Amino acid sequence: MDLCDIRVALEGGCNVTMLIRHAERPPLEPGDMTFGASLALTERGWRMARQFGAMLANTVHPRSVAFYASGTFRTVQTACGMAMGLDAAKPENSIVRKIHLAEFLGSDSPFFGMLDDRMALAAEGHYHERLNEYFTGGVLQGYRPLGRATGGMEARLHALHRSGEKLVVAVTHDINVAAFLAGRGVVPSFTDETWPDYQDSAVVVETPDGNREYGVIHWDERFEGIDLIDVRYA
Repeated sequence: MDLCDIRVALEGGCNVTMLIRHAERPPLEPGDMTFGASLALTERGWRMARQFGAMLANTVHPRSVAFYASGTFRTVQTACGMAMGLDAAKPENSIVRKIHLAEFLGSDSPFFGMLDDRMALAAEGHYHERLNEYFTGGVLQGYRPLGRATGGMEARLHALHRSGEKLVVAVTHDINVAAFLAGRGVVPSFTDETWPDYQDSAVVVETPDGNREYGVIHWDERFEGIDLIDVRYA
């Protein structure tokens, strides 16, 4: 799936939700129980976010997209950068826009169990291997049952369309993206190479008759070589 597919879906009257990992951040400190909540984006990450927004300008009318983020600084920055890039590319259609906070995209994720259990799991090492046990078996200490948690996440994402926006961009963290893709059978398990990278996203397309389809979009690093001015007024 790519942004062209998103554009076709939107033109066909579908609602589209992108559950997207934030842009590039500095490394996390080991044992940080806030998981880097106050970390800012890197310079490259800030550019990635604005570039993504500018690319969206060829996909959706700025007035029909809403941005949500978890409470961490890097997700809010990512959503702000995306909104800036979108509105700068089509300034004649720009609006006074809010970035909405949604804690279920972060610390209140439907997938998360007790924080101490998740920290202990991370301290054991081989974190991605243990998470793959969760994705394939559906249960893991520190996480809620995958099937029920995926349904809970999707219900909350669906509710974000209540204001009528056709495209919702929900900026979150890698585990939420991976767990949702696994829970919906799009990517059953991951390697270090296929783990959701910065600005990779799970996608939900809901057709006018209520059917839902799922996919994944990988951020294309070639987009970063395009000057923001090149896509303005496209």
